[in-house]
Amino acid sequence: MKPNDVRRLLLQSIVPLGLALWLASAQVARAGQIIHVVQPGENLFRIGLRYGVDWRTLMTFNGLVSTNIYVGEALIIPDAGGSAAPAAQPASAAPAPAPTTADGAYVIQPGDTLWKIAQRFQLTVSDLLNANGLANPNYIYYGQTLIIPSQAAPSGKVLAVTGRLQAWPLDCEARSAVDWAGYFGVGIGEADFVSQLPASDDPDSGFVGDVSGQLGQTPPASYGVYAGPIASLLQAYGVSARAASGLSWDALRAEIDANRPVMVWVVGQVWNGAAFDYTASNGHTTRVVPYEHTLLVIGYGSGTVTLLDGGTVYTRSLPQFIASWGVLGNMAVLAQ
Repeated sequence: MKPNDVRRLLLQSIVPLGLALWLASAQVARAGQIIHVVQPGENLFRIGLRYGVDWRTLMTFNGLVSTNIYVGEALIIPDAGGSAAPAAQPASAAPAPAPTTADGAYVIQPGDTLWKIAQRFQLTVSDLLNANGLANPNYIYYGQTLIIPSQAAPSGKVLAVTGRLQAWPLDCEARSAVDWAGYFGVGIGEADFVSQLPASDDPDSGFVGDVSGQLGQTPPASYGVYAGPIASLLQAYGVSARAASGLSWDALRAEIDANRPVMVWVVGQVWNGAAFDYTASNGHTTRVVPYEHTLLVIGYGSGTVTLLDGGTVYTRSLPQFIASWGVLGNMAVLAQ
């Protein structure tokens, strides 16, 4: 290639590039704004920190309807005083009706963003971040359970309930029941309560197996007993009790607010679990899960649940509790 040809090609490349840069700089100077091109690994929160601008302001000035951004996207960075005019935004539609939630919790669906979820429940993104201990609005995923804070919800409450360690590997239901009755002033011996429970291979009818059995089994092997027989036996001891299933978190929390602890069925020490259908010899089909366990709910806080497990008190996050409690259908024994 001749030297003149090389020179001509360089000029053809450099002149348009220089013109483009000049036009871009002129546009920025004219608008009095900074244009930031999104780099790999960046999000609105990090970009806002870099320029000293709140990430929500970035959303407003760029007409964003979610916190999702992509590499190469150009964002307007307003000055700290917010004097730059925000980008035009489409007229906002009325929020869609909120999907069914597990009373204070929401399971993220495909396409959800924190901004969309906040709009749906008439909250701010900050409300959701604070309630769920999240530092980055972009770090959410499909299937994740979020706490949906209630503006009117009390800050929390813990009842003074005492308990003892259970005497046998599988008598958690009896231990929880006698501790629950003791709170209401009715003293019952743990061994006496166990001896009075009916026996059955159906946990909805009586105790399945032996209280000294191995942990983690399911019927017809040694397992435990459900709310119906427990509530009936408590009534026989003179305690005003009733069994419930499908109980909501709001209803449970109302019991705590009324100074009434609630006995609940979960998996282990509030673990995740997969229940399955089991048909007993009487033809009745119910749901069972390995490591079925009972606890007393004795309080709640901001996004937490306080539990009495025999002689031990501990807390779990609200989403963790709701997930474990839901495995057996939000089963409970509560005061009538």
